[in-house]
Amino acid sequence: MVTGVVCRVLGELEFEVDGVGVPLSGSLSRRLVAGLATADGFAMSDWLLAEYVWRDEPPAAVVRALRGMVWRLRSTAIGDLLRRTPAGYVLAVPVDQTDQGQFVAGVTRGLQQLRGSDAAGAAASLESALALWRGTPWSDLGDSPLVVGARARLEELRQVAVEELQAARLALGDVRRAIPALQLAVAESPYRERRWELLVLGLCQAGRPERAIAELHRVRGLLADGVGLDPGPSLCALEDRLTQRRRVPVRSGRWR
Repeated sequence: MVTGVVCRVLGELEFEVDGVGVPLSGSLSRRLVAGLATADGFAMSDWLLAEYVWRDEPPAAVVRALRGMVWRLRSTAIGDLLRRTPAGYVLAVPVDQTDQGQFVAGVTRGLQQLRGSDAAGAAASLESALALWRGTPWSDLGDSPLVVGARARLEELRQVAVEELQAARLALGDVRRAIPALQLAVAESPYRERRWELLVLGLCQAGRPERAIAELHRVRGLLADGVGLDPGPSLCALEDRLTQRRRVPVRSGRWR
């Protein structure tokens, strides 16, 4: 069991061994280690690893070049983590010692806590998970198509975490933090309806129903003009409930 090691890939590649940062120099070496980090502790073939390192321009002697790079990395504090197996190279770091693994586990735990009505636990778990995010996952790998899918999955999970953190805060009555965070969230990703729904609920919770209805009208127009769609069932039901309660007439338009 590997202990005392932390591998961070939610941004530029970083390693710590027993609390001390490990400098990794050279873009090719960083790509090699970052590529292995995408495998979550499983072996990676030489040819796939070469795609991460050299992309479309591998050297003629790929295996020899990889061995030379690994040999040089052996002199660093992470050298013992680079292991050769019959299936290829392995970065022997358990998933729970990577920020990626900790992030996924933290968000999963937070969502479970929220479903179980533990809003305080959910808020703590989601805040801790989001604090791990430093930038583009595996940023050392650039725009490599090999990481597009994995990045998209992590980014979607981050967006969900941002939204459900505010849901947990609203459940705790913390509108002071939730409303500004949701206003920023809808500005950053205006077509994610969950954050509009939470913003409207937060404004109602703060005693601002007229502003809540105005936000519903705003998202209706944004969706219609931007993507030619009506809001989904959750927003429609929320709008119906609010306008009936306040007896505020709905302007003619595209709201279902």
